[in-house]
Amino acid sequence: MHGKHVVDCVEKIITAVDYPEIGYKRAMGLIQLHKSYGSQRLDNACKRALQADAATYQRIKNILKNNLDKSSLFYQDLEENKTHIPKHTNIRGASAYQ
Repeated sequence: MHGKHVVDCVEKIITAVDYPEIGYKRAMGLIQLHKSYGSQRLDNACKRALQADAATYQRIKNILKNNLDKSSLFYQDLEENKTHIPKHTNIRGASAYQ
């Protein structure tokens, strides 16, 4: 039984192409990755790919190959609700841009 993220990735892969045969082959290739990496790692890789909006066979395979599914997403999760622009004081003041 495959995890929820694998199912979501398979759906994205199949619907991303115009020809169902191509999507089907890529989805089957994705599912077969569990033989080499295990179902839990595959699900984690799919989760990571979905978060990056990059759910493709090649991206997921690269995530697994490079062990990126094992790296912690803890800091990314902590920063989700924060802006990515650091605070700074403008030395010219706000009036310089008006």
